[in-house]
Amino acid sequence: MTQAVSRHIRFRSRSFPALVLEPEAPLAGWIDRLDAYLACTPAFFSRKAIVIDVANLGLDRAALRNLLSQLIARNIRLLGVTGVDPAWASDDLPPILTGGRIVEPAHNDDAAANGKSLKSGLTREELAAFDEIAGALKGESETSEIAAQQVGKMEPQLLSPLVIDAPVRSGQTIFFPQGDVIVVGAVSSGADVIAGGSIHIYGALRGRAMAGAYGETQARIFCRRLEAELLAIGGVYLTADEMEENMLGKNVQIWLDRDDVKIARLD
Repeated sequence: MTQAVSRHIRFRSRSFPALVLEPEAPLAGWIDRLDAYLACTPAFFSRKAIVIDVANLGLDRAALRNLLSQLIARNIRLLGVTGVDPAWASDDLPPILTGGRIVEPAHNDDAAANGKSLKSGLTREELAAFDEIAGALKGESETSEIAAQQVGKMEPQLLSPLVIDAPVRSGQTIFFPQGDVIVVGAVSSGADVIAGGSIHIYGALRGRAMAGAYGETQARIFCRRLEAELLAIGGVYLTADEMEENMLGKNVQIWLDRDDVKIARLD
């Protein structure tokens, strides 16, 4: 007997720890201190996921791009940015993250035997070096290791909806795992809208919309005109070729019924 092969691909959500750098004003002095430590340990940031937290700087987009370019020039690999408006999401910036939390030490015998200290997988020597660098960059002795929660298994605290008051252009990605996304305008072909909750598009949906990014199967997608390249609810997807022709170009809602993505007209 042959086993039926599912046509669905599921998208799972997970969280992974990352080290967070928190630049301080004046930035020129902070960069100088960073360079001084990199001169001593040039490979410290190699092969490590780094999140930059600029919440205390009040940067505009141009200043943020300039700071990021300086970090990239120093071979600091950026997993994401936190502390800025999620509506800034664009191709010229790393993913914008929210909801990060401090990871407390999780010592055990196995970790000690392998020289590991925290959930990040850093050795004790590496973590001590990071603590020293972070403390010096902050001008104080204390530091912490931060978990950058991007798309995590843990259920996030829902926030107010993210409202995008402009069309989403081709190549753009709107990512808001904490709740609903509302787009006042069209979503172009080649654009992505990803939400932990539901997605409301007051215009044509020509790109890709993925609701329930944390596996929330009750999430829905609403759009004024369905011309989508891909739809997904709770990790179950529907491609353009699988959409019913009589639903294309219509005002519709999309939801998940067990393992099937359903579409129905709203008018």
